[in-house]
Amino acid sequence: MKIENLLLTALTICTFFSTAQYNEKCATDYLHQKQLKNNPELQVKIKKNEANLQKFIQNQYFNFRSSEEILKVPLVLHIIHIGEAEGVGNNISNSQIESGIQQLNDAFRNVNGLGVDMGIEFALAIQDPNGASTNGIVRYDASSQAEYVSDGISTGTGPGLDEIDLKALSKWPKDQYYNIWIVSEINGNNGGFGTQGFAYLPGASAVYDGTVIQNTAWGDQGSVNTWNNLGTTIIHELGHGLGLYHTFHVYNDGDTTANGCPDNTDCSSQGDFCCDTDPHMQSSSHSCDTAEINQCTGTLLGNLVRNYMDYSGQECQVLFSPDQKDRMRGTLLTNRKSLLISRALEEPIAACIDPIDASCTPQTQTEGLSGNYAGIEILEIENKIISTSSFASLDGGYVDNTSECSVTAFLSPDSTYKVKVLPAGLNPSTSKIWIDYDNSGTFSDDELIFEGNHIGESYDSTNFTIPIDAVQNEFIRLRTSLDLLSITGPCYEPKYGQVEDHSVYIYLPGEVTSTANDNSSIYGLYVYPNPAESILSVQFDYDGSSEVQLFVRDLQGKLIKKTSLEGTQTISTLLNVSDFNKGIYNLSIQSKKEIVSQNFIVK
Repeated sequence: MKIENLLLTALTICTFFSTAQYNEKCATDYLHQKQLKNNPELQVKIKKNEANLQKFIQNQYFNFRSSEEILKVPLVLHIIHIGEAEGVGNNISNSQIESGIQQLNDAFRNVNGLGVDMGIEFALAIQDPNGASTNGIVRYDASSQAEYVSDGISTGTGPGLDEIDLKALSKWPKDQYYNIWIVSEINGNNGGFGTQGFAYLPGASAVYDGTVIQNTAWGDQGSVNTWNNLGTTIIHELGHGLGLYHTFHVYNDGDTTANGCPDNTDCSSQGDFCCDTDPHMQSSSHSCDTAEINQCTGTLLGNLVRNYMDYSGQECQVLFSPDQKDRMRGTLLTNRKSLLISRALEEPIAACIDPIDASCTPQTQTEGLSGNYAGIEILEIENKIISTSSFASLDGGYVDNTSECSVTAFLSPDSTYKVKVLPAGLNPSTSKIWIDYDNSGTFSDDELIFEGNHIGESYDSTNFTIPIDAVQNEFIRLRTSLDLLSITGPCYEPKYGQVEDHSVYIYLPGEVTSTANDNSSIYGLYVYPNPAESILSVQFDYDGSSEVQLFVRDLQGKLIKKTSLEGTQTISTLLNVSDFNKGIYNLSIQSKKEIVSQNFIVK
């Protein structure tokens, strides 16, 4: 399928039917057309995403093939049950959850050795959107939802609770966490044959984005069905979530040749956009016969029937291809880049609270809210946050993100960072950013950190340095203003654009510790010798029962070392710091209740 005609199969629904062959089908067109009708801008957005991805892959081709960097994706799993105790029925056990994640990682890291290592791993979040500790598992009791109790979730083609309504019950920010909903059944199939799961490709709106899967298709134990217990459903769906199409991908009958095969005159812009997966018809059985002739090419089917993105049986689906690796890694480094710099996989620094009120709250003027003139599409502080938005008319003008911990920047004094702004729309625009360093509620001239000029949808960027005397260990306000006209100050009300506020937390690693309370479980952290040359001893008292995590970071907040510690009463461990660069480091101990930390020096 040519890019200029691309409408995106944004929603992929994988089904099994109770026939002798358990044929897997994809019922996409109805729901996708419904979405396009309700959101005509989706087509433009997806075409733009695909063009950006193709360009990025071309520029990074050799780097992708040789890179050993592991890209880690933070997950949050929403277990939607109907009142069962944990580990019973639809409220599946932690061990079943963990087995599904293990299957996912084994596939993406090519543990079986049959395909290509994607260099991508998935992990449950350890920090929630409020900056508190979490295990990345949300258990939601939906027993009050009669439609869900009766028939599970509905895709719109069967009974059950509407998809949007179900996801609204439990959802974390999609830019910081990849959401997976594990449900009882889909379209009233009683957790058996029929739809097993579905996922959205990058570009879907926040109300839809993520993956839905039946608990009977998750993991290798507990409630899982024996005929779908190899993890191929979630592997397949996460492929879609990271930008992969089916290997037999067509959008409609107009995208096929006379013999019913996908059109593939240009493999980089048609079919599944992967040149190492030949065009072929959807597998019609669970046969794993790689010697079968591909009716579309006259050659052997080969690894096509073994690809995770085909519709062969679960025993057949065992590999991804090199081009699929390029697409998924490229997607994570472009359209889903915010997942990679999310703090979801980092230990919490401080529980998020709102900054003091600002002296003014600039709202977009009426004319600007009447059409798609301008807006702040992306605000990025390199390796710290990426906040995505849209046109002012779609956001309602002013956007207050200060209570959103997932897009709060944790920065250090006397440190330099790169900030980038991308406007929404093609109109030339200007932008400015201030940080309320003295936490006064107002923005002074010397708190202006960025002035940008944009020609169409183009980034502008600059470096800024946090002053040494900035207020520390408090949440302060960052304000971004963008308009088609000149911005006169931080209280300027844009005529066509918008203002967005975020929180910033400035701290010196090692000086942020949990507030002492009666529930404290970690006492007397002692680090010696300090300074250290080769071996550092760590000792503390602990009256908890669960394991604790030890983290070492440099003063820029970069994680240097992480390890788990177990024990009660006095816990001691030795750290080899002989290969550390000379300088100051922060060591922190985290339990489920608190974080304590201390700086040390390597000389």
